[in-house]
Amino acid sequence: MVSCIMDKLNKIREIVKNETEEDYWKYHIAPVVKYAKKLAKILNVDEEITELAALIHDIGKSKFGSKDHEITGIKEAEKILKQNNYPEDIIKEVLHCIRTHRGKEDFPPKTIIAKIIANADAMSHIDVLPFHFYFNTKFKKYSFEKIFNLVYDKYKRHWNKKITLPEARKMMQEKYRAIRLVLDSTKEYL
Repeated sequence: MVSCIMDKLNKIREIVKNETEEDYWKYHIAPVVKYAKKLAKILNVDEEITELAALIHDIGKSKFGSKDHEITGIKEAEKILKQNNYPEDIIKEVLHCIRTHRGKEDFPPKTIIAKIIANADAMSHIDVLPFHFYFNTKFKKYSFEKIFNLVYDKYKRHWNKKITLPEARKMMQEKYRAIRLVLDSTKEYL
């Protein structure tokens, strides 16, 4: 039974990896999975479902772009999960995680796994600060100042509104303080 679950999870991992740009996989999806698994273990929730949701949470962004990727991701994830014979209750949970992972006030995460995915998504950003400058420069032809302010605001918003689980805040507190020290000192020059 366990190997069957792992085989299905490995298949989803490969599907997502094949749909995702290598840098995005390495600097976003993999860290989200890492933090989601850590939080699932700490909070004693189903680790396989949590990992599944973490793997596929940004499938909409990978396939169709950033705009409303939580909505495009639901349709794509549902198709992939059904093709891989996941039970309806697991599909429902994963789709809720995808819909709510951005931490929008009109669609807050309601289950502990959805809260883990939203938190892990924000936690991954704290781990890879330089990637956010690179990623924004690659896809947006903005000035450094504009990109800096986008990143600055995103980190502040994630800390204040998306990293809501006490366990997640504890894990990231030292890194966030260090990042804020660097960002705040740079902001003085803008």
